[in-house]
Amino acid sequence: MAQKQDGKKKKAPKNRKKAMRDGYLSFDIDEVKRLSESDSPNAEAYGYLYQAVTTQAGTAKGIDDAYPETAEETARMLELLNMAKKALVDKDDQYFKFCTVDLEMILDWSSTRHWNFQWQVILGVILTVIFLSWRVDKKQESLENRQENVAAVEGWEETDTVLNWDTTPEDLYSPAGFVKYANLSAKNYKLLSLYEQKSYYASAMEAADEYAAKADTAQSRDVRKSLEERRDESLAHAKECRKEFDRINKMDFKDIKKMALDEYGSWVKSAKAEKRAVRAWNIFFIILIPVYIFAERPYGYTMTRTRAESSTLRGISKFTYALSAMMMGSAASISWIQTVRKYSDGHTESTYDAGTNAPVMIMKACLYIAAFALVCIVSCILMLYMTIQGLRRNYNWAPLLAKAKVAASSAASKAKKN
Repeated sequence: MAQKQDGKKKKAPKNRKKAMRDGYLSFDIDEVKRLSESDSPNAEAYGYLYQAVTTQAGTAKGIDDAYPETAEETARMLELLNMAKKALVDKDDQYFKFCTVDLEMILDWSSTRHWNFQWQVILGVILTVIFLSWRVDKKQESLENRQENVAAVEGWEETDTVLNWDTTPEDLYSPAGFVKYANLSAKNYKLLSLYEQKSYYASAMEAADEYAAKADTAQSRDVRKSLEERRDESLAHAKECRKEFDRINKMDFKDIKKMALDEYGSWVKSAKAEKRAVRAWNIFFIILIPVYIFAERPYGYTMTRTRAESSTLRGISKFTYALSAMMMGSAASISWIQTVRKYSDGHTESTYDAGTNAPVMIMKACLYIAAFALVCIVSCILMLYMTIQGLRRNYNWAPLLAKAKVAASSAASKAKKN
């Protein structure tokens, strides 16, 4: 007696492509196995069909068994499917037709390339490119400012000054003041350089006194020895600062100008190097985006084989955006501090004071920056990893490498002959 022809069918998914990425199978493998062991006239055909959906050796029974993981498995499943069709006796078996149509769709999907890139990763890298483009512009401004310093030094008029060590103040030096005013004249540059050495000397002597005081009260010999070594290092540094002060103090206009040009010249070189580095990363990520899209076009069987990894990477990307959105939401929810003034006539006045709200501004800025940086950094790392893996897994580079080796060896042999 023939078996029932309707079989066990599953509800069709709304998004067939996504369902196939997830390993969806519309018929029941166990039902196919039961039919292959029954007295149905199509038992042999169901037997080949069952072999086709369980081709993967060593895998547990389940939904993934129907999806091949290699080109060889895809070819073997297609062969078994054709054998099942040839062995079919009852041509009116609708359940068999239903199973074969579904399996044909799976094999067609498995042997075809599919776009598998993640839009959220691309968006994160685009944000990175926008940020790096802005940084390139800022580095260009910094470079121009430093080049203006060099031009200002080259236009200095001859002047000189000498300071007395004992009467030179210890607290007049500031890095910001040096950057802003030292390039205006040789006198400014020399004065600020001398103030710098006197300030460093005072800091070193203060540190030496602190280490000496701690060493006097230290109970452990090892701790005392370590503190005394640090004291000696601070004293040596103070001594070097005093020598440098005297050396700069003796310089004439030509020496000071040369010293300034060397220093500002090094600033220009540093600015150029920083700009090149930022621009290089910017260009790298601009090129990486299309390469990533090209790399993420695997065959269906590769997507099946790497399904767990793809799911993990998508999960990381979604979690990153969720965490970033949470941080931005937290920043937006932080309220500004209001200063409420109540007057004698009973009316009140609310104002926002920048000084009072400074901590709030810092917290908001930190959260927004952290949220933006998180998306950019994670997206760049994911894109770089997926591009490398995609190029390695999804394309066969052996023929191209073989041709390159042949061309290289041919060029080398021609060069030797010439």
